[in-house]
Amino acid sequence: MHIQTLGASGGMESREGTTAFLLAPNLLLDAGTGAQQLTPAQMARIDSVLLTHAHLDHIASLPLLIDTQYERMIEQGKALTVYALPQVIETLKQHVFNDAIWPDFSVLPSSEKAVLRFSPLSPWESLTLPTDEGEPLTITPFPVSHSVPACGYLVSDDTMKFAFSGDTGLDVSVTTSLNRLGALDCLVIECAFANHLDDLAEIACHLTPQRLAALLATLDSPPKTLWVTHLKPGLREQIFTELQHALPDTLTWSLPS
Repeated sequence: MHIQTLGASGGMESREGTTAFLLAPNLLLDAGTGAQQLTPAQMARIDSVLLTHAHLDHIASLPLLIDTQYERMIEQGKALTVYALPQVIETLKQHVFNDAIWPDFSVLPSSEKAVLRFSPLSPWESLTLPTDEGEPLTITPFPVSHSVPACGYLVSDDTMKFAFSGDTGLDVSVTTSLNRLGALDCLVIECAFANHLDDLAEIACHLTPQRLAALLATLDSPPKTLWVTHLKPGLREQIFTELQHALPDTLTWSLPS
């Protein structure tokens, strides 16, 4: 499995976009502004998108991605399938693809041949998605704790177990989910705020270095590799310094690049 980081920032900045990862040539995990790094040839191969939740920094590129590929998908008789929790799909239908903010591509050019399809997921119910590389990926959504309905994803094949938390706070439910996943080759988890903003992190259901360290301490076994994402741009250097002090020396971690 080759994971390409398109964006992992927690806000708007010139150095990188917000959350988006390319798991396979045809499979996108979240669709934040980082997805704008895709070339036209790469965009043309995307046929599936996994969404963790409906916050703008994780879906911002989705409407434009569909719009950009609209004519090609019609010509080829293809569609883009968005996989997400039912509540996330309903939010997208009501507030984005509603013919007011953006066209409802789930009925265009017709309901029978729509270029946008929604596929609801349930926590812990796995599905297998084909990839253009030939090796299918097993996808398992798992519960996390955020301010809106959200999930993380376990992505696995014969060689690797990769888990992405999406946005989450410190909660016993997150510990339960991560321990249920078992041993992980790589865990990608957020750390949005610096320690002095602990009250805000609590309200917004995000992590700080101290909260992330506390969460990791509750795991039955640490991941082989940890990627820390979603740092707020203005706090990046401070968060990184605090992570260096908070995370155990035995843990291999980095910011994705």
